[in-house]
Amino acid sequence: MAIKTFPAKLVWHKMLSPKVKHLAFKREDGEKLNYIPGQFISVHFEHEDKPLRRSYSIATVDQTSDLIEFAISYVPNGPASELLMNLEVGQTLNFSGAYGRLILRDEPLQRLFLMATGTGVTPYRCMLPTLAQHLQANPALKIILILGVQYRQDALYADEFIDFAKKYPNFEFRTYFSRDELPGRLPHEYQGYAQHAFDALLMNPETDTVYLCGNPNMIDDAFNQLKENGFAIQQVRREKYVS
Repeated sequence: MAIKTFPAKLVWHKMLSPKVKHLAFKREDGEKLNYIPGQFISVHFEHEDKPLRRSYSIATVDQTSDLIEFAISYVPNGPASELLMNLEVGQTLNFSGAYGRLILRDEPLQRLFLMATGTGVTPYRCMLPTLAQHLQANPALKIILILGVQYRQDALYADEFIDFAKKYPNFEFRTYFSRDELPGRLPHEYQGYAQHAFDALLMNPETDTVYLCGNPNMIDDAFNQLKENGFAIQQVRREKYVS
């Protein structure tokens, strides 16, 4: 069966960092995107007369909005990133979706870890209203978002996560920097790789559930560490982001 696509027009965009752009599209058919926070959409286009498809996690926070928001990383000579980085407001592309199973489930939780690298953090931005509902419904729940990047400028949506943590004391935001020297380190900033948080936070397979999204190498490494620490496969949900 052919995948059903729909046209959407770029209505605004902004740079989040020197190499990452946030884009907002609006469907041309007048319908809203039916999605669950944590899912992704696919962009369909042609390059050198070949049909291509690239997928991006939905970053839209307001599910009542008619916008489809996502972030892209620039990849030199990458067909999709070259297209999207140079797209102008008013231009239209074809999309399909939503897809994916990296969604919050209706299940009892004690500690929820949301771990990402780079643009892999976008589905967690999309989840913020749902996370707020979980925290309000379960005062004992602890949620920790761990973002691994190279430099400060790469910490996408950091201000939004910091503001969310101020509003909900049981939500913690940590950023791990693999290359930045961190002069004047802030309370949420740490040196090293995202996986270094495991020991510091005393990850416990008896109480914790972990979501992983981002670079495949990070996901594989983190998943293997979690298995060695006694985590069952069903306790670790994964979405690999491949540029």
